Amino acid sequence: MPLFYRHVPPAKHENVIAVRIFCLPEGLSCVVSWPLPEPGLRVFSPTANPPQGIEEALPYAVFLSSHLETKIAVEMDDGLDWDPSWGELVDMH
Repeated sequence: MPLFYRHVPPAKHENVIAVRIFCLPEGLSCVVSWPLPEPGLRVFSPTANPPQGIEEALPYAVFLSSHLETKIAVEMDDGLDWDPSWGELVDMH
């Protein structure tokens, strides 16, 4: 099961995959960004057909994380709940 982190201290932001989950009228959208070896950003939007944005974004972040040997930091809109089927979400200390 993939491991994701929330509440990542600013000092540890340098080498993480950042995932931002937010709600649009169409459904959940996700932005995945990474700093190394070259900065990048990919947006996953809700679609009429599966897989939805989040169902593509989180596996993509896991792939990048294993390739770049980084952790995945997750930030979500207020009012959104983490779905345990996405993986384990823990606090980073």
